[in-house]
Amino acid sequence: MMTKEVLVDEPIEMLMRVMPAGDIRPTSFIWRDRTRYVSEVGRQWEERVAGRMQRCYLIQAVDNNTFEVRWDPANNTWTLHRAWLRMPAV
Repeated sequence: MMTKEVLVDEPIEMLMRVMPAGDIRPTSFIWRDRTRYVSEVGRQWEERVAGRMQRCYLIQAVDNNTFEVRWDPANNTWTLHRAWLRMPAV
Protein backbone atom coordinates (compact mmCIF):
# COMPACT_ATOMS: atom_id res chain seq x y z
CA MET A 1 0.00 0.00 0.00
CA MET A 2 1.11 3.51 -0.79
CA THR A 3 0.00 6.61 1.11
CA LYS A 4 -1.06 9.79 -0.69
CA GLU A 5 -1.18 13.13 1.13
CA VAL A 6 -4.14 15.28 0.09
CA LEU A 7 -4.80 18.91 1.10
CA VAL A 8 -8.55 19.01 1.74
CA ASP A 9 -9.72 22.08 3.75
CA GLU A 10 -13.40 21.04 3.75
CA PRO A 11 -15.95 21.45 6.55
CA ILE A 12 -16.93 18.21 8.28
CA GLU A 13 -19.46 17.06 10.86
CA MET A 14 -17.65 15.74 13.92
CA LEU A 15 -18.88 13.67 16.82
CA MET A 16 -16.71 14.07 19.89
CA ARG A 17 -16.54 13.10 23.50
CA VAL A 18 -15.85 15.65 26.24
CA MET A 19 -13.59 13.94 28.76
CA PRO A 20 -13.93 14.54 32.55
CA ALA A 21 -10.96 16.97 32.52
CA GLY A 22 -12.66 18.96 29.73
CA ASP A 23 -10.48 17.64 26.88
CA ILE A 24 -12.16 17.13 23.50
CA ARG A 25 -11.72 13.69 21.92
CA PRO A 26 -12.94 13.19 18.31
CA THR A 27 -14.81 9.88 17.89
CA SER A 28 -16.15 9.96 14.31
CA PHE A 29 -16.77 12.36 11.45
CA ILE A 30 -18.60 12.56 8.14
CA TRP A 31 -16.56 13.47 5.08
CA ARG A 32 -17.92 13.26 1.53
CA ASP A 33 -21.00 11.33 2.67
CA ARG A 34 -18.97 8.66 4.46
CA THR A 35 -18.65 8.17 8.21
CA ARG A 36 -15.08 7.72 9.40
CA TYR A 37 -14.63 6.17 12.85
CA VAL A 38 -11.61 7.28 14.87
CA SER A 39 -9.40 4.49 16.21
CA GLU A 40 -6.62 6.67 17.65
CA VAL A 41 -6.09 10.31 18.52
CA GLY A 42 -2.45 11.26 18.22
CA ARG A 43 -0.68 14.58 18.41
CA GLN A 44 -2.68 17.70 19.36
CA TRP A 45 -1.64 21.32 19.01
CA GLU A 46 -2.97 24.84 18.47
CA GLU A 47 -2.46 27.00 15.39
CA ARG A 48 -3.56 30.48 14.43
CA VAL A 49 -5.57 30.22 11.20
CA ALA A 50 -6.96 33.37 9.57
CA GLY A 51 -6.34 35.26 12.82
CA ARG A 52 -8.13 32.74 15.08
CA MET A 53 -6.78 29.99 17.30
CA GLN A 54 -7.78 26.50 16.26
CA ARG A 55 -7.21 23.18 17.99
CA CYS A 56 -5.62 20.63 15.64
CA TYR A 57 -5.77 16.86 15.98
CA LEU A 58 -3.91 14.14 14.12
CA ILE A 59 -6.22 11.14 14.07
CA GLN A 60 -6.26 7.68 12.58
CA ALA A 61 -9.47 6.10 11.35
CA VAL A 62 -10.33 2.41 11.67
CA ASP A 63 -9.56 2.04 7.92
CA ASN A 64 -5.93 3.06 8.72
CA ASN A 65 -6.18 6.41 6.91
CA THR A 66 -4.75 9.39 8.81
CA PHE A 67 -6.38 12.81 9.02
CA GLU A 68 -5.57 16.26 10.38
CA VAL A 69 -8.74 17.89 11.65
CA ARG A 70 -9.13 21.38 13.08
CA TRP A 71 -11.69 22.68 15.55
CA ASP A 72 -12.54 26.38 15.72
CA PRO A 73 -13.98 26.77 19.24
CA ALA A 74 -15.19 30.34 18.56
CA ASN A 75 -17.60 29.06 15.88
CA ASN A 76 -17.73 25.42 17.03
CA THR A 77 -16.87 24.27 13.50
CA TRP A 78 -14.63 21.45 12.30
CA THR A 79 -12.50 21.30 9.16
CA LEU A 80 -10.69 18.38 7.60
CA HIS A 81 -7.38 20.03 6.73
CA ARG A 82 -5.27 17.15 5.36
CA ALA A 83 -5.65 13.45 4.71
CA TRP A 84 -3.10 10.68 4.21
CA LEU A 85 -5.03 8.08 2.25
CA ARG A 86 -3.86 4.53 1.71
CA MET A 87 -3.86 3.69 -2.00
CA PRO A 88 -3.38 0.29 -3.59
CA ALA A 89 0.07 -0.16 -5.14
CA VAL A 90 0.10 -0.25 -8.92
